[in-house]
Amino acid sequence: MTQRVVLAGGGSAGHVEPALAVADSLSSLDKALRVEFLGTASGIESTLVPQRGYRLLTIPKVALPRRISLTTLTFPVALLRSTYLAAVKLRGADMLIGFGGYVSASAYLAAKILRIPTVIHEANAKPGWANRLGMRSASIVAVAFENLAERWPQSILTGMPIRSSIAALAELDESARRELRVKSAAKFGLDANRPIVAIFGGSLGSARLNQAIGELLESDLSGVQLIHAVGRANPLPPSRPDYVPMPYFDDMPAIYGAADLLITRSGAVTCCELMTVARFAILVPLPHGNGEQGQNAERLVDDGLAIAISDKEFCGDWLRANLQRALQAARESRAKPSRLHITAADEIAKLALAKIKP
Repeated sequence: MTQRVVLAGGGSAGHVEPALAVADSLSSLDKALRVEFLGTASGIESTLVPQRGYRLLTIPKVALPRRISLTTLTFPVALLRSTYLAAVKLRGADMLIGFGGYVSASAYLAAKILRIPTVIHEANAKPGWANRLGMRSASIVAVAFENLAERWPQSILTGMPIRSSIAALAELDESARRELRVKSAAKFGLDANRPIVAIFGGSLGSARLNQAIGELLESDLSGVQLIHAVGRANPLPPSRPDYVPMPYFDDMPAIYGAADLLITRSGAVTCCELMTVARFAILVPLPHGNGEQGQNAERLVDDGLAIAISDKEFCGDWLRANLQRALQAARESRAKPSRLHITAADEIAKLALAKIKP
């Protein structure tokens, strides 16, 4: 009988991209395996999952209320309904692999009721509420950060499943890196002989990052070239000498190849990619959630790969005062590409398959 694995995670690329990497590894390791996704009809997974050829099963998203409101009163009912619908979708599955996000809590509860073995991957240095809930009954908990592995003795340090095209950058020697820089800079109309700074805030962009860059552009860039992903939903600013705006970075390997410095949020996937390609960044942790982005940023600062600045303090004036300092820190960085995350997708896939194989 064909075995069936369901991967749960949605709401942001930070949950979906690692899940897709593991799905690809599962499909590669066992051609007969039936791999499906559990997500929402409105999240980014509704686009990314079908594009990669996987079936997407949908349930309503249930977000934990951050403050007392009407949603607080209706949350238990919404969670029960979502759990029931998740159980309907999961019935007959041999394994659930959860990555956190809007659907994972319902999926974990449903899997426990149905006695389906569960593997959880925690991407952040601090777990979210859904994964904290699921960890209590999971067969395996895989984590991306060493400090979390130290605090959770029952966990397994696997690293972060990342795209193979980015993992490949860690294998390049110095000559190949220089060649990639020249080629990538030319792709964006930039000069590889002058400093290049890339700014991005996720698929929807970041109002705070965009505002700060707009303020910075009011003054002379002093020879620095900027390439800026403003977010698909935001109006595209006019280009000007040394400033290239675009809606979204579709080719992240080229961005990592071209940039001397990144300015971005400190989501788990971004941080692990920075570690893998050994690129220096100014990190502006998103102030929402449970503080996980702040802890992610701390790890990269400790490793000499980043300068962290709070969302409240980050602005054009701060950038004007600190951009050259950050570029100098990037030039002086001696960080080496991390190999931890390169094999993470295969490690998680193997752990899951070992639990369901007779």
